[in-house]
Amino acid sequence: MKKTNSMNSVLLTLLLSVTTMGVMAQTSADSIYVTPDEMPDATYFLPAPPDTASFAFIDDMAQWQWGKTVRPTERGAQASRESLMMPDIMRMVMAQVLQLDTISDEATPALSRLLIKAFNTGGVSVFPAKEHYMRKRPVVQLNEPVWAQYDTERIRETGSFPSGHTALGWATALIFAEMWPELQDTILCRGYEFGENRVICGAHWQSDVTAGYLCAAAAVARAHNNPSFDDDIRAARAEYAQLKGRPASDGFDIGEYIDVPHGERFLANPVDTASARYMADLMLYWSNKPIRYTLRGDTARDEAEYSVAMMQKVMGEATGMTLSDEATPAITALLAYVLNKASDTADRLKPIRFRKRPFVQLNEPSFVAGDEEKERGKSSFPSGHTNLGWSTALVMAELMPDHQNEILRRGYEYGRNRLIVGYHWFTDIEATRQLSSGLVARLHADPTFRQLMADARAEYESMTTGVEEQGARVMELEATGRAYRLDGTPATAGTRGLVIENARKRIQ
Repeated sequence: MKKTNSMNSVLLTLLLSVTTMGVMAQTSADSIYVTPDEMPDATYFLPAPPDTASFAFIDDMAQWQWGKTVRPTERGAQASRESLMMPDIMRMVMAQVLQLDTISDEATPALSRLLIKAFNTGGVSVFPAKEHYMRKRPVVQLNEPVWAQYDTERIRETGSFPSGHTALGWATALIFAEMWPELQDTILCRGYEFGENRVICGAHWQSDVTAGYLCAAAAVARAHNNPSFDDDIRAARAEYAQLKGRPASDGFDIGEYIDVPHGERFLANPVDTASARYMADLMLYWSNKPIRYTLRGDTARDEAEYSVAMMQKVMGEATGMTLSDEATPAITALLAYVLNKASDTADRLKPIRFRKRPFVQLNEPSFVAGDEEKERGKSSFPSGHTNLGWSTALVMAELMPDHQNEILRRGYEYGRNRLIVGYHWFTDIEATRQLSSGLVARLHADPTFRQLMADARAEYESMTTGVEEQGARVMELEATGRAYRLDGTPATAGTRGLVIENARKRIQ
């Protein structure tokens, strides 16, 4: 969706006026990492919210019912207490996780600055999609009273998809997990719960919350291109180390000895066959089976390979670039590192949260027959392919922000492949992308990853600089009416082969 400067200004002003109450007035550069113009567009890289006639809406309804049963519990009370869409709530949450008395401008200026900018970045990430879809919230769709402590009747007037609370909470959690990876699982758990709160409160559907997590992760990927991001992480890390009496590090080696995120500590358990959500999983499995016999199904089957070569193909198609061992060795090395870490993250969780794959549970053939025997005994939760696809997409969107929407969409669809071919349930795939987001946060505190990222960025910049220079040469030659070769160099009388002159191709 095309954004206008005036609309961007209104949206940013609205968010900052709401979310920085009690905080000194700041310029946009001081209060956010990604401007609306730079933000990944969720209307492009995510599917539209489920219609009430769709099978995905069955999952929304099942989770809405679950949320209502939780309200009388302490978990429900927590969801209600945390319903205020203000930075003070996240200050309280992160202070608890970090075991600090408070996070404030006066007591912890560096941590406070990081939190405010993370909070605002997540919040802004959902605005275009909210305005575009204007989905009815559960309280409106089902004609129910507003329940949570800080929700007001005004929420009836705003769109439900994606969830803004979820996005600002998850963005803050991802950035703080990167800042202090030793506490990553606890931080990610609280960020995940912050989104889950909105289902419990009845203010959002589950699909709204899931989209909020993805908007936040995409926004944080783009935030890494802001020069102030690393500076703020360093300052917050040093401040926290001093507060806890830990050795201060001026580098990014603090996470070198920390394991990959433990998904069982912050993700919800996989869906059990006794759960109401299992019916949604079944319906979505059956409704996706006919897709196998379409061109989209051919893609899902052909992309079943789990390899660096497949990521080169997928991301190459998204960016229109040739990615290969020979043409892009630095980017290839980065992809290989992400693949290894993604494998570690998914493989350690599979036996801990084992779930039968759809084709095994239903005793049916899959759509990738050659993989059935070796994959039959492996867990459906989490989805390794989804973990690889979304992790890679977040990293590549950061590396190539000019292609971010195409990259994110391709990474999302790579995970959807696994539903189409019958190797994973819908809810496994949806949950796995949160695992991927946590992994990428962890990687940014890894000095090896950071060096690979720097090398890949230098390689990409050299490639794009060459393209820009070639384009400038072509424009100059076109302006003079002179013929030129495909590489942008002038054609002479001795040139042989295809040349272009006056916007027409000819053989010389």
